[in-house]
Amino acid sequence: MDHLDFFSSSTPQRPSWGVTIGALVLIYWAGNIIYNLYFHPLAGVPGPRLCAATRLAFLKSLITGNRHHDVKALHKIYGDIIRTAPDEVTFVREDAWHEVLGPTAAHKAFPRDKTFFQTPKGQPTNLVLECNVEEAARMRQVALPAYSERALMRQEPRIQAYARLMADRLMERASASEKGTVINVVDWANWFAFDLVGELAFGESFGCLEETRAHPWVELLFNSLKFLTLATTTRFYWGLEGLLMSLVPRSLKKMQADHYNTAVERVRRRVSDSVDRDDFIAPMIDQTNNPNFERMTMEEIESTMSLLLIVGSETTGTTLCGTLNNLTQHPEQLRRLEKEVRGAFEREEDMTLLALQNLPFLNAVISEGLRVCHPLTAGILRRAPKGGATVCGIYLPEDTHICLSVISIGLSEKNFHRAEEFLPERFLPDGLRPAEFDNDQRSTQRPFGAGLRSCIGKSFAMAEMRVFLARLVWKFDLSAAPGKPVVWGDLKGYSVVEKVPINIVVKPRYFE
Repeated sequence: MDHLDFFSSSTPQRPSWGVTIGALVLIYWAGNIIYNLYFHPLAGVPGPRLCAATRLAFLKSLITGNRHHDVKALHKIYGDIIRTAPDEVTFVREDAWHEVLGPTAAHKAFPRDKTFFQTPKGQPTNLVLECNVEEAARMRQVALPAYSERALMRQEPRIQAYARLMADRLMERASASEKGTVINVVDWANWFAFDLVGELAFGESFGCLEETRAHPWVELLFNSLKFLTLATTTRFYWGLEGLLMSLVPRSLKKMQADHYNTAVERVRRRVSDSVDRDDFIAPMIDQTNNPNFERMTMEEIESTMSLLLIVGSETTGTTLCGTLNNLTQHPEQLRRLEKEVRGAFEREEDMTLLALQNLPFLNAVISEGLRVCHPLTAGILRRAPKGGATVCGIYLPEDTHICLSVISIGLSEKNFHRAEEFLPERFLPDGLRPAEFDNDQRSTQRPFGAGLRSCIGKSFAMAEMRVFLARLVWKFDLSAAPGKPVVWGDLKGYSVVEKVPINIVVKPRYFE
């Protein structure tokens, strides 16, 4: 044997850089897990050990679209306050609404979670995604006049016109058969909501109801939300978001850009229109309300309207789909709604917004629909403010991720009797509500959020849902279509519920 060979074979080999780095990463990972489990300020908060140790369980849940299901299941096991990730706590207690979303003597309102609320690269900030409380308040004050009760009354003719168009187009289809016709209510609810928000936002419809077919934007909207939700999973680890964006196909990037550019084009066309329109944009470009665009720039208006198009249509359409799915699966509830609407009006044109507000069971149906079919699966997402804060007796260090799970709150047996069942009568006024629901915690229901960042379009959403449902049960007899029913609680969610076709039978009502 060569002396050099002998020397080389007997001398210990130095570990490679790869092995060294791998060992350091492993040590860091193990140390981080030990810290999260035993020494982290949130170590005493109940929850699964796996969730406390690492965020991987959270990310898997989010990517598969099961986040809202998993959180609901965990609350049943561990209680009202749970640790769903090393630096995240989820609440289903009423106190949390006040302590997180409203300023208190101890702290300011919690800011939105920047991990989830980020303006797409290259786009100006906007009212929907802005996390800074002061900046959001500035833009909200400019937009607020467009969403007031007075503005809603001015927009009633438009809302009624699209509800009437929806009913007329349905009648054309349903009249072809004495037994009625099967429709996918997901299409019709989305068409109604999408056309109406286009009219109210830009002064022009997308023509979905007129042509009884989807506009290319309808599919793009959900795909955009789904992509943005999946993109957030990379923001918990440095460098991954940039890597993901580099792998996104050009076609998808083009779709995203086309959506924004088309919205901007419509805003600019609306602004340059010489016709004096009363719509969502009007207060934003009014020189007395927004002089020289100093309170809200044109770029911020364009960016805001591109997002309000999604928020204003997808959420309303989804709630209508879930509510109708439940109504047709509960014929006794549907018959009660039909009786109330048909008994309250002699003519269809008498169903004004003010008149519909006074129908207790219609309002109860919508409230119950929002409880069991809430469109936002992500929940209300905030971060603990600078210096940390205490919520429901739990100290949360600065930047702790906080989630108010609207779906889990609504479906909690601690908050509602027979929580998994669709029972609108639980929301009837005192004197009409059955005694079995006396202990329901109805005050926990804030489907439109609370505080300074509550949904600016709440009044419009409620009006749209009342008109849509009332017109539908006035003109048609509805029933579930043959086949396997859709279980709403099984649907996946990527920020909003991922809907599947919901087929119902629509048969024209014959008036005497």
